[in-house]
Amino acid sequence: MLPGLLLCLGLAALSYVIAAWPALNTVVPLSALTVGILVGVVVRLCVPLPTACEPGVRWTLHYLLRAGIVLLGFRVVAQDLLSVGMAGLALVAVAVTSTIVLSVVLGRLLKLPDTLSVLVGCGTGICGASAVVAVDGVIRAREQDVACAIAMVTVFGTAAMFAYPSLAAHMGLSESAYSAWAGSSIHEVAQALAAGFAFDPAAGVQASLYKLSRVALLVPVCAVLALWWRRRAQEGDRDFRSAPFPWFVVGFVLMVVLNSATPMPSALHDGLIRLDAALLSAAMVAMGLQTRLASVLGLGWRALALGLALAVWISAVALGGALLIG
Repeated sequence: MLPGLLLCLGLAALSYVIAAWPALNTVVPLSALTVGILVGVVVRLCVPLPTACEPGVRWTLHYLLRAGIVLLGFRVVAQDLLSVGMAGLALVAVAVTSTIVLSVVLGRLLKLPDTLSVLVGCGTGICGASAVVAVDGVIRAREQDVACAIAMVTVFGTAAMFAYPSLAAHMGLSESAYSAWAGSSIHEVAQALAAGFAFDPAAGVQASLYKLSRVALLVPVCAVLALWWRRRAQEGDRDFRSAPFPWFVVGFVLMVVLNSATPMPSALHDGLIRLDAALLSAAMVAMGLQTRLASVLGLGWRALALGLALAVWISAVALGGALLIG
């Protein structure tokens, strides 16, 4: 396992350096997760993966990914979620649920595989690349589906991050309405925070609470998808491979409970957050190393159309709800 594991960890460290590079970070802020899969794809495209590395790459993708999702629970505090109020939680639930359902419907109209549609829908609706990789642990999609879904949520989430502050100024949105809109619709956590703080510091804090409410929905969504996938597999649908129960989701829930109920030294909490980011970055590198770029490009305009439609949909739903709440 060691050669492939060391390769993934080394490229993950490189991803951190690239993501923190000021010349890039000030223009297009990208998480180390997103950079990691891009680095993996580029390396796979330019250099043949040595046979000795393949077992370690597969091990990294399977085990480090699940460990990272479990530790993702330390980013969520139950008390913070309740602070958005019942109306805010209802807005988040409607935005997320309708986006995932619409993604499956539009995906079938566009003749895209359900695996890709579900990944794009969850990435758009919940929390970007983290949701894509978590849901992939349940439905076991093809590597090209995962890479394409992460590309979609990165492109349209980044566009929203830059567009929202400018649009809010023209629409005259209040601080509460803007934070609800941004937190309930922008794809990645980092993107939602950047857009929120671009309005003002208070909006940034409030947008983060809406965004974390969406992250918490990762648990019920994974549970529902696990049941759906298992039922379709039992019905003999060859496109739906039966997967084992996603125990890592249970671990995620336990970490949320622990994080919410037990005071933790800030140094330990920050260390766990950094460890989580490192594990997920290494898993993203492994995903990129197993992705064939030609297969991703072969999905063509239909995947792009799906990502655009979902980005517009969740933005419109969240804006409508934010105006009602605000």
